[in-house]
Amino acid sequence: MNRSPLGQSTPDLVVVGGGIAGMLAARRAAGRGASVVIVEAGDRLGGMICRADLGGLPIDIGAEAFATRGGAFAALLHELGMHDDIVEPRALGSWVVTDATAAPMPAGGMLGIPGEAALRDVESRAAVHAAIGDEGIAELERDRTLDPRVGADASDLESLVLARMGPTVLGRLVAPVTRGVYSLDPAELDHRVLIPGLAERVHEHGSLSAAVAALRKSAPPGAAVRTVEGGMHRVVARLEHELAELGVDVRLSTRVASVLEDGSALEQAWRVELEGAGSLFAKRILSTVAVPRSVSARGDDSEGPSGEAVAIGGAAAVPAEVVALLVQAPQLDAHPRGTGVLVGDPSTTIRAKALTHVTAKWAWQEAAADGMHVLRLSYGPHARGGSEPLTHSLSDDETTELARGDAGRLLGTTIEREDVIAMARHVWRIPAPAARIGRSAELRGARDEARRTAGVALAGTWIDGTGLASVIPGVLRAVDELFPEDAQA
Repeated sequence: MNRSPLGQSTPDLVVVGGGIAGMLAARRAAGRGASVVIVEAGDRLGGMICRADLGGLPIDIGAEAFATRGGAFAALLHELGMHDDIVEPRALGSWVVTDATAAPMPAGGMLGIPGEAALRDVESRAAVHAAIGDEGIAELERDRTLDPRVGADASDLESLVLARMGPTVLGRLVAPVTRGVYSLDPAELDHRVLIPGLAERVHEHGSLSAAVAALRKSAPPGAAVRTVEGGMHRVVARLEHELAELGVDVRLSTRVASVLEDGSALEQAWRVELEGAGSLFAKRILSTVAVPRSVSARGDDSEGPSGEAVAIGGAAAVPAEVVALLVQAPQLDAHPRGTGVLVGDPSTTIRAKALTHVTAKWAWQEAAADGMHVLRLSYGPHARGGSEPLTHSLSDDETTELARGDAGRLLGTTIEREDVIAMARHVWRIPAPAARIGRSAELRGARDEARRTAGVALAGTWIDGTGLASVIPGVLRAVDELFPEDAQA
């Protein structure tokens, strides 16, 4: 799929990384008349939006939905002529399961932290009690009686929840959410980045549950996520077609070894060294991934020794594997546990961190035959900070057996080996979010370095945040920084 229609050795822009951020950056720049090259280490475009074949059924094995906040992705779909394809999930809710309990996930919270309605409203209290029992209710009551200053010095989410509430709320409600969304424990996440102003709201409203309730009031109504009928991978296919029409040079299976400043010609500010594929010269660089950068390729040692490697950003990754099953299980036709299940503490029998019941969540995804269901399970690292998902060393047969057993326990049923029609799997290395302890400072440093360097901009999940609602505005800003005249036009 390598295409070189331009025949130019010095494009206006080289985009490093062909995920959705790189594709959108190239589209925006090329749409303004810039010559653009995308360099992608993998063998396809789209990044974490990825299609898989599950027994002949096309599914999303990566990102399956987009957050509605800000309207950025909906606006893109409108531009692509796909706005009528937007669909909402079924309003079935999700469940949380431990070794001994299974209950619907209480509504009205934030990151699993219940709002004060959990105690004041009879129906909400009953729902929360089903999930956390008498011990958890006592922890919520305790939060209301504590001095508002308790927990004010906590930086990580676990410390805040333990200080204000307790281990039951943490293990059965909060940890399942953070592990399911970020593949990280609450102790690894900075609540000041995840929910800015949360601690201040505690002081203002008197309790953590009241602070969550106040923040929830300002949240927009309606479904928080939507998707594209037929799968998010259709968006990648449409963008790929547009890039070809715009004449973007896409170079797949091409890894960047380093990016070096180059002063050999007035219009050649950067030299991009490719592993086993020579060099590219570029006027501007937009990096959606971390690449090594030399601070001085001119032989000028005033800024440091020639060839000294300084990263353009960094992308500490969190590993996760998605395992999709197509199963013949008529007992799931009633969607017994909503659109999916999160795993709470304690759980010694379930290895997955979350399950999505895809055919329950999205009506369009229902398999043609009755009783056929698509299930997606996700597996995090072996241990905190691990570099591989716990399924890393398992064969396909072993992975199928693990996922089958976990799916049955999570959905409260039995799925036999002969019920599994097909399996697909994919390992993702997800850039650590800004909310990971210490990560925010790293990202600020990367941004500051880029701002000090003419002709360089950063975009993508690793720098702008998880989700298309964060990535798309970041891409637009980055291209405008590189082409300011066009941005003002």
